[in-house]
Amino acid sequence: MTDKNEWNFVAPCGLYCEECTAFLNSECGGCRSNNGLSEKYNKYCKIYQCSSDKNLKICVECKDFPCKFFDFFKAETLESSSWFIDVWHNMKQVREIGLTEFLTKKRDWLRKRKECAKKRNIKYCDECKQWPCELIKRPILVPADLEGFKEFMKKCK
Repeated sequence: MTDKNEWNFVAPCGLYCEECTAFLNSECGGCRSNNGLSEKYNKYCKIYQCSSDKNLKICVECKDFPCKFFDFFKAETLESSSWFIDVWHNMKQVREIGLTEFLTKKRDWLRKRKECAKKRNIKYCDECKQWPCELIKRPILVPADLEGFKEFMKKCK
């Protein structure tokens, strides 16, 4: 059985909150916590609102997944669509191996990233000059531009 608080580390959309620089800097407690930055984003995030309304832990449980809200993660090129691939993969793993095992694997991966950053004398991967590396091959998770996020979500009816 999963501790309810473990869900604070995975957003309904599949983002892994513990890797976000806002989470690491204690500026956000994760989407479900509604603390810090998440309080601002949750006011506009239709993915969060929809999953709450449907009482879903994660969007992959929804019969309509993936819906138009996930277009926020898509982009023109495969490389710039890496977030869509990542959230999809995260949700698939949660469904297949369970939340606890998913978090164990992600935390091990995050530990390796922190060790690598320490060796390079930097705080987080977003400061690394050698990105993308073997540990992370997509952009670093940082909070989306709030104004841009609001505008995108307004377009979703």
